[in-house]
Amino acid sequence: MEVVLIPWPVMGHVQIVEFAKLIIHRQTLLPPGKTLSVTVLLMKLPDYIDSVSSSYADLLSSSSTSAGAAVHLNFVHLPATEPTPEWSARTRGYFVHSLVVSQQPNVADFLRSRLPNVAAVVVDMLCTSMIGVAAELGIPAYIFFTSPASFLGAMLHFQTLHDEQNDDVCALQDSGSELDIPSFSLPLPPSVLSQVLVVRSQWEDRFLHYARDYRKARGIIVNTFVELEPHALGSFVVDSAYGAAPVPPVYSVGPILNRGPSHKSSPEVLKWLDEQHSGSVVLICFGSQGSLSEVQIRELAIGLERSGQRFLWSLRRQAPSSQKASFPGEYESYREVLPEGFLDRTSGVGKVVGWIPQLEVLSHPAVGGFVSHCGWNSVLESLWCGVPVATWPLHSEQQMNAFQLVRELGLAVEITLSYLERSRDGSVVAVAEVERGIREVMESGSKVKERVREMKEKSRMTVVEGGSSYASFKRLIDDMMSYAST
Repeated sequence: MEVVLIPWPVMGHVQIVEFAKLIIHRQTLLPPGKTLSVTVLLMKLPDYIDSVSSSYADLLSSSSTSAGAAVHLNFVHLPATEPTPEWSARTRGYFVHSLVVSQQPNVADFLRSRLPNVAAVVVDMLCTSMIGVAAELGIPAYIFFTSPASFLGAMLHFQTLHDEQNDDVCALQDSGSELDIPSFSLPLPPSVLSQVLVVRSQWEDRFLHYARDYRKARGIIVNTFVELEPHALGSFVVDSAYGAAPVPPVYSVGPILNRGPSHKSSPEVLKWLDEQHSGSVVLICFGSQGSLSEVQIRELAIGLERSGQRFLWSLRRQAPSSQKASFPGEYESYREVLPEGFLDRTSGVGKVVGWIPQLEVLSHPAVGGFVSHCGWNSVLESLWCGVPVATWPLHSEQQMNAFQLVRELGLAVEITLSYLERSRDGSVVAVAEVERGIREVMESGSKVKERVREMKEKSRMTVVEGGSSYASFKRLIDDMMSYAST
């Protein structure tokens, strides 16, 4: 039998590929005599939109593996579809969403060609239009949720408010009081609500429909673990916590980390880290989609220099506002955006680079702190490596992630909880806040560092036999095979 996976074609969502490898590597969990092969359907973004993701897709397609006569992991490129001018005129999220929707006929043709051997389809949390394609062919569909369980609960809660209580959820960003959301143990200030929940064009055009579709799935696979999000995961088993419509079974199978091939190696960066003392370097990295304005870059640079910490800064160019759908790119010269003399003054203590293989860098013993956008993959990587985070969210659900890490879990220090990458008022994080946050995250012997060390051990225990995520994964496979055997 075969499981077909459909990723969102952006680097931040490639953990579904690592999930595919788990299925291949844990064939012993299957009933005697049964095997599952996995096929990942790749949709490639144009290079002019995101060269990092498109390069990664090329690498994957050349790395199909065979683990025996009947057990395979294959990557298949779907036929390209032609972007329309409208896709590029709006946000990057809208561009990718439109690309995914345009691929529905190609996905249907592929699935039809594999019948009756398809046991299940697993679609990314933002590819829910494919659930209907699978349903028409009688194939059960599961959601792979790359954000935390807390945000899954927030989406379902907001959908309940919209559909069952007729609330204008987009008005909640102007609420004068904190908000109770079942998947969070503490009330949330409106300032940390994700823009995809409260900006009308994003919520009503896309994310409301995603949330409705989650309830149509046979199950929801979340890249998290019980020891990290006990409250959020517990909220899904509370009757009526998310309205009258049932929530499908939730399987916490994380942490699943991106261990796949890197489109670039960074021998120079790793060599530099080899020369630094253990735990002495703070990493500043905002992910494959994150970038800062030139004004904010200068504030960060001054605060970083004043902190006196050794640093590795992954600095990428923000796409022009006229190119709304484009992802960040690389600078030709960092001197054009950094304060005059910064590179010369810090040449002995820091290094400014472009894109980096983040997990590889976080795994290096020289890295002792991480200024992060709080994308969920980055959070899981930092905990796996035992590196505490200083929060600097930019977009998506990152503000809510930062709130959870700092206020609920005590696993991060705060630089800011509510920063927006392209804020309307042009607000910036001030030098003093940058300096304070970097000093705090690098402080030895702090409570946050101790809690992160403890969570590092828990994250590694949960994925081995006997761990909570291992057990949840087995329940998921049993459910898939129960359909395959009917």
